[in-house]
Amino acid sequence: MTSIAQGAPPSNLFQRSVRGAQIITLTTVASAVAQLASQVILMRIMSPEDFGAAAYILVIIGTFKLFTTLQPARIIIQRPGNVERIADSAFAVELTLSGVAFAAAVFLAGPIMRGTHEWFFERELQVAAAGLLVGPFMLPKVLMEKRLDFLRSSMVTFAEVIVAIGFQIVLALCGLRLWALIAGTLAGQMGSALLAWTLAPYRPSARFDRKVIREIALFGLPLVASGALAYFYWSVDGVIVKLVLGTTALGFYSKAFRLPHYGFRIQTALSTMVYPAFASIREREHLCRAYGYAIRYSSYLLLLPVAMVIACGTEIVIALFGPKWLPIVVPFKIFMVLVSIRGTFNHWVDLYISRGRTRMVTLLSGVNAICIVSLGYLGVRVAGITGMASAVALTICSTILVAIVIINREYPVRFWSLLRPAAVSAGVTAMVGWLCRPLFPPLALGLALDLVFMAVVYAAGLFLMDQSNVLMLVRAAWERFGSR
Repeated sequence: MTSIAQGAPPSNLFQRSVRGAQIITLTTVASAVAQLASQVILMRIMSPEDFGAAAYILVIIGTFKLFTTLQPARIIIQRPGNVERIADSAFAVELTLSGVAFAAAVFLAGPIMRGTHEWFFERELQVAAAGLLVGPFMLPKVLMEKRLDFLRSSMVTFAEVIVAIGFQIVLALCGLRLWALIAGTLAGQMGSALLAWTLAPYRPSARFDRKVIREIALFGLPLVASGALAYFYWSVDGVIVKLVLGTTALGFYSKAFRLPHYGFRIQTALSTMVYPAFASIREREHLCRAYGYAIRYSSYLLLLPVAMVIACGTEIVIALFGPKWLPIVVPFKIFMVLVSIRGTFNHWVDLYISRGRTRMVTLLSGVNAICIVSLGYLGVRVAGITGMASAVALTICSTILVAIVIINREYPVRFWSLLRPAAVSAGVTAMVGWLCRPLFPPLALGLALDLVFMAVVYAAGLFLMDQSNVLMLVRAAWERFGSR
């Protein structure tokens, strides 16, 4: 078993990062396509009420999960050299916290469900709570990312998606509906943890070291606080929708939110590459350059789906999911725009945390939580799920703007020069796609042709406006895959 110290970033960090970005992008796109395909099947089989009940159960489980971690991943990646002692202590702490959270969730499932008049979902909540025990066994994935071993790390992530999809579809076809969503999610979590443990460069042992645990806590508690606030403001909207409009409305809202966020997983996956790269850079000039590359690359990936959804959102919903899901069209478009903005600019979080500065992340998370509760309640009363989606988008975009203005004083980048190729290409693509809709045959085939045409227009626009960077990425991809 190799030492984690051997995973220190190599001298050719930029080339490794570009290759890592390509691996992560390919596996993330494959995961997103697989998940979207599974949603096409599941959303035609199941009702919005089924998805609403599953979303509510997973919100409760997520709340318990907040108490299972001290966020050791960031400090493991940030600290140079051998971090085996940190991994061992983190594993011991998380194993203990996860066991306590699981027992609490099982014991409190009845009172929670009866208190919210959903007593008939008690057993499903207790089964879903088993996922709380999986978290500590995912620590080896963090060690892979520290070593910049993004191939194995991506395999673990992809395994979770494929296992979950397989279980969900099979169980749904058997008529189990809500159980399909709960059991499939749990199976995916367990499958990915097993693979992570199998491929691990180092398997942590449960060892309590007070000094190390204190170090983890001092670094991680601000991240725990900001994570709790972030989870609150990303979950309270669904709770408000359920309490005001009911479980069926929550089903519509959860799908309008989740479908675009399959695209945001590109940013989340890229973060697994970007954060170790940022943490390894010491020169301010080089860090600004890496930050700019992350923004540019993210915009390339995320603005094409926005153009497609803006131009053809209604047709996409009808063709893929059926007319019963038409209520999600407008919030679906709102969240798609939000995902592109978050995914493009959210690298400021990785940049700040890589410098060991976590307080601003916590502060902005608190502002988001307060604004979403107040604006969201007003929005859902006035305009239903569209009002809630608008409140969430307005709040998140406002705090992102504040963050990038502040951080740009210390780590300046020229945003418009970075974003112009993708932004202009996406605008032209959306306009062309919308104008060309009548030229294509009826819905399914016509939509497919229109989307392919839009992708070609977007790629051509990027090439014409940013030829040097596009060619650099193509050459790097060819070196990685084409030479084999």
